[in-house]
Amino acid sequence: MFPHDRLRVGGGLLGGHPLNASLMSAPSTEIEHTQAAFVDALTRILRIARFRFRHLRCSDSREDAICETVALCWIWYISLVRKGRKPAEFIGALARYGVRAVSSGRRACGQERANDVLSRRCQQRRQLCVSSLPRVHILHENVLEDALCDNTQTPVPDQVQFRCDFTAWEHRLPVARQRLVKGLALGHRTKDLAAEFGLSEARISQLRKKFSADYAAFCDGR
Repeated sequence: MFPHDRLRVGGGLLGGHPLNASLMSAPSTEIEHTQAAFVDALTRILRIARFRFRHLRCSDSREDAICETVALCWIWYISLVRKGRKPAEFIGALARYGVRAVSSGRRACGQERANDVLSRRCQQRRQLCVSSLPRVHILHENVLEDALCDNTQTPVPDQVQFRCDFTAWEHRLPVARQRLVKGLALGHRTKDLAAEFGLSEARISQLRKKFSADYAAFCDGR
């Protein structure tokens, strides 16, 4: 029903002459009348778009989708007026087509990439779900962190041994020492750990060697 809306080299959004050039070539009264008619229809377009995109939780994504719908409707509105049609008579259908086009990934200038996991088009086609990582660390209960920490270079038997033995060895230590071990395992600097635990840097280095030897002896004895 509507021409393709992607930008073509050497042409306007609808191909052929640029959109601005076609508007400027028209009489000023015709331009003002077209703009005024679209502004009158804008309230209904916005109402339909806001209702159809109400399921989007992110307010920024919802507003972007609504604005893209308005932009597409304006492009199509101008195209229909140039062809002698009266789009104001079926503005509801025009708005619904705009919503469907935006939901499919089309934009006023091009469309979203089908292989971009951050685009709604890719998420819908491939049934993907993108979410942010949790801000709170819960030991042994964070599935996302556990997945991100997978190491494909370490042999599987060594990974299994570490997951079992390290947890068992760590639980033998006092709570304060467990916190220190976690800090060392995460690669925190000796200077930072010394300030956090109220110890000298030399003492942190001694404890590091002690933890390493104690863990090796624990694994040998199992």
